[in-house]
Amino acid sequence: MLNALKAFRVIAVCATLAFKIPPKMRIADWLCKYVSIPQITGALMPGPLDTKLNPPFEGLFDLLAQRHVHYFTLAKSARVGGTLFAISYVLHQIGTGAHPIFWLDPSRSSARALARRELQPFLLECPPVAEQAIVDREHWTAAMMFFRGGSFLKVAGAGSPNESAGFQAEIIVINEGDKVHHTTKGEAPAHELAIVRSKQFRHTRKIIENSTPTDEFGPTWRRFLKGSQHYCYIPCPHCGLKQRLTFFPEEKEVPFDEELNPLPPGQVRIEKTGKMFFDHCRVIERREVEPGKFEDVPTGWDYDRVLAETYYECAHGCRIEYHELNKMLRRYKWVQHNRKAPRDHVSPHYWAAYSPFEHWGEIAKKYLLAIGDFGAMHDFYNNDLGLPFKAVATEVDESDIQRLVKASPHYLLRTIPLEPEMMTMTTDVQQQGSANPFWWLVFAWGVDWSKPDWPTWGALVDYGPAVSWEQIEEIAGIRADPKGHWNEYAWKNPITGELKKIRVEAGLVDSGDQAQSEANVYEFCLSNSDIFSPSKGGSRAHLRGQLIRLTPVYDNKLQLIWYWSDVFCQTVYRRIIKDRKLCRYLPVDLNQDFFDQLTDEHTVMENGRLIWKARRKNNHLGDCWKLQEVLSGTVEEVLDEIRLRRKLAEEAAAEVAAADKK
Repeated sequence: MLNALKAFRVIAVCATLAFKIPPKMRIADWLCKYVSIPQITGALMPGPLDTKLNPPFEGLFDLLAQRHVHYFTLAKSARVGGTLFAISYVLHQIGTGAHPIFWLDPSRSSARALARRELQPFLLECPPVAEQAIVDREHWTAAMMFFRGGSFLKVAGAGSPNESAGFQAEIIVINEGDKVHHTTKGEAPAHELAIVRSKQFRHTRKIIENSTPTDEFGPTWRRFLKGSQHYCYIPCPHCGLKQRLTFFPEEKEVPFDEELNPLPPGQVRIEKTGKMFFDHCRVIERREVEPGKFEDVPTGWDYDRVLAETYYECAHGCRIEYHELNKMLRRYKWVQHNRKAPRDHVSPHYWAAYSPFEHWGEIAKKYLLAIGDFGAMHDFYNNDLGLPFKAVATEVDESDIQRLVKASPHYLLRTIPLEPEMMTMTTDVQQQGSANPFWWLVFAWGVDWSKPDWPTWGALVDYGPAVSWEQIEEIAGIRADPKGHWNEYAWKNPITGELKKIRVEAGLVDSGDQAQSEANVYEFCLSNSDIFSPSKGGSRAHLRGQLIRLTPVYDNKLQLIWYWSDVFCQTVYRRIIKDRKLCRYLPVDLNQDFFDQLTDEHTVMENGRLIWKARRKNNHLGDCWKLQEVLSGTVEEVLDEIRLRRKLAEEAAAEVAAADKK
């Protein structure tokens, strides 16, 4: 009996050991064990990944790993490890299971570059992943990578909806979502198209968004606000106050106490934050303000002192030096601000002050140098604070337009400054019977191949009034003029003298009230549907939060392109004319009509928000330019295809040249 009992115990122990489920390794620990940062990626610290260098990111992995979390929106500063975070999670998923994964980048060219330069080097330097990789011509390309464990990784650009169809994925990564171009095509937004790929995995899927917010209208910030709004809290090393870091002091209602414990439902308290402190770094001069009276007057900043002596002043007034940050980060805690968020949507915010690779003095110096420069301040808010830059009062004058002219290549109307790839035309429709019932504007678009980043440029080529739909067709090159001539534009090659002729390929017509009364806009667009589409500006309510929305009209024969008017006003008047953030060119021989119309629109404050209004309702060319920017996302997709074809041709030529050398 004793022997039988002993045997039973031995069997029980063996069975327990045999069927014991091993403890699940924390994602951060797995990454430290298996992941290395390849030298080829150009990282600051290549070699084995050590998540302890940036402890709050370990907490982000913990938040993402929760079973109930399916949507993860990381709003962040630039260069704080957002892409590395997404790559690391992809490595973990491939290394620990069989997961179909879809990575969406802003464009096909950026997706291909990221796959070759970052994703594949990471995959092949991670042993549990590399041993599964099927590295051959069929299974290992820039667009698709297969693994023996059952995982696959598909990489595509947001401007290629065909590449986002025909498969299902459990893990979706949307990288730098705010850089995805808006489009006038009939597809849903790229973000939504990507999420649709995960419908079969709705209980296990993870949709990871990682982007630097641009403005308050951008998709990243809007989705961040809908999510949990997690912020990183760290304790002051002197008073112990648990706080989130902010560049400027803030006051905000939060649903937890000072110990970060949740308050009863419906209760909030006012949270006061600290700030970056550098006031002591001012340059002070003693000046005579009145005869015999001297005062200390601040005259500027000692930027060397700002770099070395900036510190953080906590909400209780304690002085926290930068070298104390690492100790504080080890005691981080992510705290949710939005109790009303869906349980499955986590949205953290992470900015440069928490990064062990960003010095507080550098951040403060950049802010001081940006004061008075709208574009630089926009960059500071986005890339350093990880915050959207909100619209500010804007009024364009003639000197702003002249500065843009001087920054453009020297060219005249009806000529094109660089080799174009396509041309677009937009038309603003006024009341029939007026002196000029139409105003129109023609843009050429192309890629400056002399620059390494291949930026897209747009150039104003022609503009003016028109008196009839027939004249609009003549300008667009759809019909011949009364003398039998077909309108077209040409670029002259400065080296060979050869002419490249080009006609309008796409266009928008502002429907306004004309479509509602006589339907002539719709009839014109229907007759010329291969080029023109009707369009209409709307508010945020009309657009349902999107920048562009398509609506069937005219008995479903046409798609009306609604666009968020205020956003595209901001693009033209602030981002392009004032700040020259986008590569747009103007000719030197603009007439006074152009200046008058482009300076007519400005912002006014109504009901607590800035809106755009025209003083004399003489902003027709400005409306035409807005429509060009509505088209710009679709243009960008076409040019991205051209970029990719050229890049593939260059790579093929390089391979042939290398083979010839051998």
